[in-house]
Amino acid sequence: MRYHLGMVFRDWVNPQDYVFARGLNAAQWAWEFLRRNPDYQVEWQAFNLVWQALEADYGRPPDRDFGAWRLDSRAWVNAADCPEGECRVDQDKVLIECALGARWGFYKFPPDPADDDPVGQGRLVWREVEQHVELLGAQDTAWLGSDPARVAIGFDLTLPLRAQIERAKRLLQLMQRQRVKSGAVQPRSIETLAESLTLMLRLLDAESAGEGDQAHLQIDAHWPAWLDEAHAVRDGGYRRLLSTPDGRDRR
Repeated sequence: MRYHLGMVFRDWVNPQDYVFARGLNAAQWAWEFLRRNPDYQVEWQAFNLVWQALEADYGRPPDRDFGAWRLDSRAWVNAADCPEGECRVDQDKVLIECALGARWGFYKFPPDPADDDPVGQGRLVWREVEQHVELLGAQDTAWLGSDPARVAIGFDLTLPLRAQIERAKRLLQLMQRQRVKSGAVQPRSIETLAESLTLMLRLLDAESAGEGDQAHLQIDAHWPAWLDEAHAVRDGGYRRLLSTPDGRDRR
């Protein structure tokens, strides 16, 4: 194993080093990708330096001088610099720990990237991610393409929506069952994605270790596309994993 910024990187050459990933849920997978994000690593290091300096000056609970801490400008950022919201605003200021979490999509104290499982231990809770709904116009036929996982349903805005939405829901559920049963659609779940997600972690770890193309080729022949996908998940797509069902519950 290798260490970087206090974080243990697993042996990307050895798939057995990633067996732990078989038991991860969606929230834990999201953390595995975020903790590998170099921007988060750098930002957390800067945050931690400030936090340690504040604790050196004002102590730790239960002996912390909270009054003096709150008067120190290092403990705050401008509310305008925290557009994500959901942080308590005090005189146009937001506490640095809340601001950092909001930027990266979680609640509670920002975890060290070296922390293996802040989710399972209750020290990180992800913020809810709003599901995106595609609004299609008559010209947007390309969105459907030939993908059997995509459908479009029309609504008449001159009529009450509730009945139309209920009818659309039943129709979509029926289409989903039929296409899954026929094999045309593969349900997306953490269970079905686990192998691909593990592959992406190995590629990210090899890249972080400074390995080149030959090392990536040892992991998968189609590594360029997989590494691009890994970057996309690491750099923000990890939050979309949170809405992915576990998959094991359907057994």
